[in-house]
Amino acid sequence: MNDSIKQFEATIHYTFSDIHLLHLALTHPSCEFNQGNNQRLEFLGDAVLDLVVAEILYQGNPTADEGVLDHIRANLVNGRALAAHARALGIGAVLQVSAAQRRHHVEPSAGMLEDALEALIGAIYLDGGIAPVRTFILQTFGESIQTASATNYAGNPKGRLQEWTQQQHSGRVPDYITLSAEGPDHARRYRVAVQLEGTELGRGDGSSKKSAESAAAAHALQQLKL
Repeated sequence: MNDSIKQFEATIHYTFSDIHLLHLALTHPSCEFNQGNNQRLEFLGDAVLDLVVAEILYQGNPTADEGVLDHIRANLVNGRALAAHARALGIGAVLQVSAAQRRHHVEPSAGMLEDALEALIGAIYLDGGIAPVRTFILQTFGESIQTASATNYAGNPKGRLQEWTQQQHSGRVPDYITLSAEGPDHARRYRVAVQLEGTELGRGDGSSKKSAESAAAAHALQQLKL
């Protein structure tokens, strides 16, 4: 295991001062080890990832509004994306799981990989601070961030969509319909549809109505290939 851990550190371009943190990040809750498991680190890493990605998007997209940034971040850090990045890093090969868990899942599930990647981010943050974890996130997510920032999500999607509808549909403007608002007040998520004369053009989610409307407009622009 020590050789594989050293190889893994080479893969992620980070050498731990406290190797215990790396072992902990790679320990699934099915293992009943005295050292514990990666759940607490996953909690921390989730918050660190959100912060760093938000800061990178904020600095790199100076004309994008809140809704666009929220939409891009959500797509970059969703479960499917995280699992894909974890597979690319080879986390599955070094993830410690119990024998019983391994019998049920010969290969780690997407959820296990997602949690382990977030735990790894939390471990790097505790071991080295914000600078190395930012470097790791940039090298792991950088291409995805650049691709997302270069798409039609950039700029002011509501304004661009309204300009298009006015030009192509005799001055008509789109309507934004709130479909749902779920969760506690401090973490509410809104889902909005944008329509033109009763025809739905797109949908979006966000932490506010404004951000959900921007996400819906961005989706509409994508669907319309504008």
